[in-house]
Amino acid sequence: MSLSPESAKFLKKFRAQVQSPSMSALFETMVADLKGKAEMEQLDAKFKAYYDTLPEQAMTEESAWGALGESALPSDKRYVKVRKSKTAVAER
Repeated sequence: MSLSPESAKFLKKFRAQVQSPSMSALFETMVADLKGKAEMEQLDAKFKAYYDTLPEQAMTEESAWGALGESALPSDKRYVKVRKSKTAVAER
């Protein structure tokens, strides 16, 4: 397996940009990211399949539980901003 010169050049620049210690480490990170994305897509599909098969009454009940849970979340925008920034750091 080989890469085109353009792809190799891009990866070298990207490795420097993200300060990866090696090309192998960069590839491991990329594979882990792709694997995580694939797993999330599979999980999303399972949730969708589950909710698509629920009867109307169960959907109404699920919606009510969701609204209750959402009402318990803090409404302070400063908290949400900090929470989002911590999530962004964790995703890196």
